[in-house]
Amino acid sequence: MHFELPVAGRATMASCVENGDGVIWSLRADDPDKNVAGRIWSSEISLGRASQSGSVTLGLRLLVNSSERQLVIEPAVPGPVLQIADVCGLVDGPVPIRTAAHHVSEIDHVEMLFDWLNSPKRKLPIIVATGDEREGDPSRPMLDVDSLGKALCGLAHVVSLPAALSFHLSDTLGKELTVFHGGVRVYQPGFDLDTDPRGHRLILGYHVRRSPAETAAELQRSVARDSLRRSRLGHEIVSFAAVRSAAVQKQKVAQAATGVNDGERVITLEAQVAALNSQIDDLQGQVDQALQLSEEESDRADIAETQLYSSAARIAILEASLSEVGKEVAEAPIPSKWEEFVDWCDVTFTGRLTLASAARHGAKKSEFQDIDVAGRAIRWLAYDARTRFLEGGGELSNIPVFDGITNAPCGADEYTFDFQGRRISANWHLKNGGNTRQPERCLRIYYAFDDRTGQIIVSDMPSHRRTGAS
Repeated sequence: MHFELPVAGRATMASCVENGDGVIWSLRADDPDKNVAGRIWSSEISLGRASQSGSVTLGLRLLVNSSERQLVIEPAVPGPVLQIADVCGLVDGPVPIRTAAHHVSEIDHVEMLFDWLNSPKRKLPIIVATGDEREGDPSRPMLDVDSLGKALCGLAHVVSLPAALSFHLSDTLGKELTVFHGGVRVYQPGFDLDTDPRGHRLILGYHVRRSPAETAAELQRSVARDSLRRSRLGHEIVSFAAVRSAAVQKQKVAQAATGVNDGERVITLEAQVAALNSQIDDLQGQVDQALQLSEEESDRADIAETQLYSSAARIAILEASLSEVGKEVAEAPIPSKWEEFVDWCDVTFTGRLTLASAARHGAKKSEFQDIDVAGRAIRWLAYDARTRFLEGGGELSNIPVFDGITNAPCGADEYTFDFQGRRISANWHLKNGGNTRQPERCLRIYYAFDDRTGQIIVSDMPSHRRTGAS
């Protein structure tokens, strides 16, 4: 089923496809911008149900077509989302979708927030904005949380947490995953207590205090950008073009079965061509959007990489200054748990050594029993080995390091790995003695020295690397 309703320069189209008990409706409404000539906003709304007794799933996307050479717009939630959320009600797993913030006012609400954060059914991020007990009104965050909640309705949940209750959240989540002192944290879907804290962005209170409005605007932009990456068209969101094409195809099959006249077949074929052209335009739009997101992410990565190198250089200068006056840099002790090992490396050896993804995964799931030996080996790489690579002087091939640990070339076991968009060869490794591959007793740390960054890059650890031969 398909129909169109042109009204006063605006076009509204709808299509419906039924398959057994399942049904999906999709509507597209085009609306010219009231202030900018040549700019047209298109809202696509899809409603689907897999069975008569099943829940109804809503999908909505907002598109803009413009003849402007450079399109500069602030992300906004379409009006129908706000209306549906207010009148009909929407949910994201256990979390109600609201046109304002959720306000926490008692301990029971903190426990409910914890359940929301941990729910595997949640698909949208939760932004927790806290009050600051050092401010005049510690019960209120520095952000306008209700305005932010309305602006992000359907894209994220916004929660207002008073300072007095933020400590209860800290007791539940732990210091690495919590938020307090006027800070704001974005908890992504898939959150649990074992998650990497760096995957859930934290904005400290002093940043929020400096510019609350800019913080809110930047959150809007980043959440909207993340929603484009997270939502897969055809899965979480169904395009109108796809539903229209399916509806026309089904109509064509039905006409072939009933034997309609040639005139009706021509009309159907023309509709099918139009639907296919619409799908082509839609797919081209997806490609353009993906390219734009890729360029933006590449720019952000370049900036972050430049800042990292600058920070590493600054750290090196400060460490050299301390050495000149006879002071040593305080260093955190080797952790006693593998769960803390990756964070220890990141904090302790910034600018000197970094772990690639396989090494991070291996360390977190390690069965190697002597974490202290592994930590001492990493420390030797970050200081002694790195210095020899940078300045020369001192052999590296097949040398004893300490307590039966040997540094040697990988030889026939040398391999390449991906790191920050580059291919790097892991041509060195540290190993302990004994002819064993048992992960509890076998230590292997595969690494390379990166001339570009001046860092040791640990490719894999702490066990013998699995290959096709193994």
